[in-house]
Amino acid sequence: MSSGWLFGAALSIGYIVGYIGLEGLPPFPPREGVHWLCYLALIGFILGIFWHLALWGRLIAPAVVSIVVPRLLLNSTFKYSWGQVEGIIWWVCIAVTIFIFWNIVQQSFRILPSGSSSPFVYFGLSGGTALILAVSGSLRLAQHAGILVALFAAIWIITLFLRSDAKVPVFPISTSAVITLAFAGIWMNGYFYEEVPAASAILLALALFLAPIGQIEAIQRLGARRSAFVQVAVIALPVLIAIGIAVARSGLFGESSPY
Repeated sequence: MSSGWLFGAALSIGYIVGYIGLEGLPPFPPREGVHWLCYLALIGFILGIFWHLALWGRLIAPAVVSIVVPRLLLNSTFKYSWGQVEGIIWWVCIAVTIFIFWNIVQQSFRILPSGSSSPFVYFGLSGGTALILAVSGSLRLAQHAGILVALFAAIWIITLFLRSDAKVPVFPISTSAVITLAFAGIWMNGYFYEEVPAASAILLALALFLAPIGQIEAIQRLGARRSAFVQVAVIALPVLIAIGIAVARSGLFGESSPY
């Protein structure tokens, strides 16, 4: 078994410890969407351990989990807010989005610049998420995003001081499960149960889709440091716009915007 599972286990355990510190032990069965966040981290932990055991598992697990998670986390919305057809449409759309995002996370481990740039991107994404949740009035969820901020900040700082092999990604592929589920769980809670603007949620989810810009030949010709800066800056742009929309919507500096 590859030692990469230890990295995913550390992330999962780190989030679970942070969750328990904020919420205490989660009830079972979960009564609120936020209660599922701890269990999603546990699922990520289990998937990370067994990720390298079978190829079919790595192919099937993301699809199955992407289908099951929305139904579990949004159970009350399915029951009381959506009709049967509307619920199925939402279910399919969310499941497909999670599955695609999962694959983008995996690709980002390979195509993001090596060294500290990769954890810095996730530090920024989680930080943007926390700030958007805070200005949208969900301090509880913002604290959960803050756990991710602390974890990625620690990884970023460690990589700043460690000289790692430039050809080896900072994040092993087995960590994709816990990272995907953590962000997906927080974002779904923020959009469906809180007041996060739709535009902000979409922009956060789309940010990593811009990671392949670093593979463009014209960008690569800028040199390693400049191309890394451009790649990180392009990923940061939708996050900054998402924050701006949330701030404008919140009315923090005046009347709230209608969008």
